[in-house]
Amino acid sequence: MGKEERALESWERDLATLRALLANPELRAVMMHPAVAYGAKERVLRAVAGTQIGREPLELILLMVRRGRPAAIDRMVEHFEELLRRSRGISRAEIRTAMRLGDDERNAITERLRELTGTKVETSEEVDGSLIGGVAVRIGDTLYDASVRSRLERLRARLTAA
Repeated sequence: MGKEERALESWERDLATLRALLANPELRAVMMHPAVAYGAKERVLRAVAGTQIGREPLELILLMVRRGRPAAIDRMVEHFEELLRRSRGISRAEIRTAMRLGDDERNAITERLRELTGTKVETSEEVDGSLIGGVAVRIGDTLYDASVRSRLERLRARLTAA
């Protein structure tokens, strides 16, 4: 593993830790409150982070707080993680199904997505009863919709257009 990859892994770990810390409702309230002075916010965050966070990631988060952008921290960390996944040849797929997937179904879908994208695929799953049946998968901006609901909607559109 190269020096750059270790540095990226360190950033990834530190930013994930900071995001988890900022998920605490009390700490988030302090960071978001406009009446709390930046110096107080900085002291609180440094105390909470302790020595477990590298200097640069902590300074980045503090810069965002100082610029009045603490609400954008989650999106920034998500974007950083997405860029890391891309550089590692990994795609993230959000799978929605009408019913919970079994292991065989999940593996078959993941394998098909790997073939479609040519990358390793990380998945997250959500059960959505409104789909009636089938599956809908989003990878980035692309939606693969093989749900019964979408098929019924396409059929209705064709019948009403005739």
